[in-house]
Amino acid sequence: MPQNKLRLLPRLLMLLTAAAALLGGLGAGLARLGWQMDSLSQDWMLVHGPLMICGFLGTLICLERAVALAARYRWSIVVPIINAAGALALLMIPDSALPKFVLTTGSLGLVVLFGLMLRLHPTRDIAIMATGALLWLVGNALWFAGQPLYQVVHLWTAFLILTIVGERLELSRVRRLTRISELLLVLTTAVFIAGVMLTIVNLDAGIRLLGIGAVLMALWLLRYDIASRTIRQTGLPRYIAACLLMGYLWLGIGGMIGAWKGALLAGPDYAAMLHAFLLGFVFSMIFGHMPIILPALTGLSLQYNPVFYGHLILLHVALAYRMYGSLTLDFTAQQWGGLLNVVAVLLFLMVTVYSLYRANTVKSRPTDAFPTENVR
Repeated sequence: MPQNKLRLLPRLLMLLTAAAALLGGLGAGLARLGWQMDSLSQDWMLVHGPLMICGFLGTLICLERAVALAARYRWSIVVPIINAAGALALLMIPDSALPKFVLTTGSLGLVVLFGLMLRLHPTRDIAIMATGALLWLVGNALWFAGQPLYQVVHLWTAFLILTIVGERLELSRVRRLTRISELLLVLTTAVFIAGVMLTIVNLDAGIRLLGIGAVLMALWLLRYDIASRTIRQTGLPRYIAACLLMGYLWLGIGGMIGAWKGALLAGPDYAAMLHAFLLGFVFSMIFGHMPIILPALTGLSLQYNPVFYGHLILLHVALAYRMYGSLTLDFTAQQWGGLLNVVAVLLFLMVTVYSLYRANTVKSRPTDAFPTENVR
């Protein structure tokens, strides 16, 4: 048992680092919206996106993949350690080139991990996720080379979207997808990837094309993902399905904004598209997948509670209000919608920590324990 705890310690430290990057990113986001924040949040205003995407989500994804490969490649844990170090550097010296270099190295490590996974399991879902990791590496390299955030953020967003789409394709095999349905996903994903890569040389055309691809992927997920079936169940499976289906709607909304507006460098429309993708889609996936990811990463149980719906509903209602503010230039709605989004994420963190505590310190009935299969 002591050896198991010792093995889990680096994972817990990396999770805490990812959480620190998340909290720093949330504070920086509120500062960007004009809320009176502490001096650190003010210092992090210009790295709000890097903290959230590269620091928080990048570390989580690197850790998840390293744990999956740890039995065969014990050194794989080095990759999330490097990325977590980059997140810490970004918090401590946000104006330096060092965090950019370390995070670029972390993304290179993730590409290597996916290369190993492809060699072990050469499947379409792994190929899609590996492509996302490669786009993250390209985005980080461009960022390190001095490209502005508005130029690289679409590569970062694609990393997250393709990671999720690849995971959903893997799980949707339960539905025994036909060759035509899998081919449709490959084609829609190819449209999205082509648009993302086009942003490097032609931002306007690239955003419009990736927007079309995002809409097509959202339609595919709504039609073929297993969530359309598990939403009819009860308890945790229904909660996860609700997270997924609402996220797919936001993926489509973000795609429609991109296809409609084209090149976006800043401003309300830029924020509307990115937050539809990153809050509406990605964070909805996080809310749904965290009851699965945390037990896998920590070995701890997590107890489902219907109160989970509270932060989920608040996230989407607040985002809709914020989206209204962005599209109508109502800055008050943008501010309050953003604040409520942060409250939703903080509630999610508190409920998750409490659920972990309760499941691992209070003796529960076996039926209350978290089931690890057939819920996604």
